[in-house]
Amino acid sequence: MLEVYKPTKADIEKLKPTPDKLKISGDGVFASLQGEGITAGYPSVFLRLHFCNLACGVPNGWKCDTRYAWDGARPEYWQEPEDWSYGETSLRIENAWASRFGENQEKRLVVTGGEPLIQQKKIARLLEKLPDWKVEIETNGTIMPIPELGRCQFNCSPKLENSGNSFRRRYKPEVLKVINRLPKSQFKFVAIGVSDLEEIDSIANGCDLCSGKILIMPEGQTAEEVEIHADRIREAVEARGWKITLRNQLIWYGPKRRT
Repeated sequence: MLEVYKPTKADIEKLKPTPDKLKISGDGVFASLQGEGITAGYPSVFLRLHFCNLACGVPNGWKCDTRYAWDGARPEYWQEPEDWSYGETSLRIENAWASRFGENQEKRLVVTGGEPLIQQKKIARLLEKLPDWKVEIETNGTIMPIPELGRCQFNCSPKLENSGNSFRRRYKPEVLKVINRLPKSQFKFVAIGVSDLEEIDSIANGCDLCSGKILIMPEGQTAEEVEIHADRIREAVEARGWKITLRNQLIWYGPKRRT
């Protein structure tokens, strides 16, 4: 069992939000390929923001792969985050793209977390400095997006019972309905078995989600586990007219930083 970290006064002070600066997780900015969803395989720069309003895998459920962005029991949560100005952040994003992909492709930024919409007003300020970028925002569907982010593609991943979060905490139908109406949005549900699909049926019907926007992502901490769960649900997903998206980053790079 992981020993619970006790933050120091300096840790607590460091974690306080800073005006006009983004709270960045230890991953910061990195260039890679988008691994999930409708833009899987696209060259992208990722910006990982700190904090989340959910706790997937606590006390049980599938294991979140970015617990260092929200789990106060871990020293990384307190010690790794940094405060970056909008100018510094945009420069790091531009440099990460140029160093890996050059200038002859459409530039794409994926803002992830944690839960990025906790800092969405600051994201909007950042994007003013990146007017020619395609932007995707990962969200768990519990925070209403602001109109200033209307240019973005929303990759919404509503959490199910298998996440370990309470129903009241993880299910916000008014938010899902708004995201569904956005011109650029998709819904990625993490599923382990057919019973998860029945829960997704209920959410999709209750929020009138567009069937063409629903993707099912088999859960797994390794490529092998993802494939096992994909085989378990594939026929039931196809029968509903939905699509399966794999976690390609596990295939390409293997499990990294799953602590």
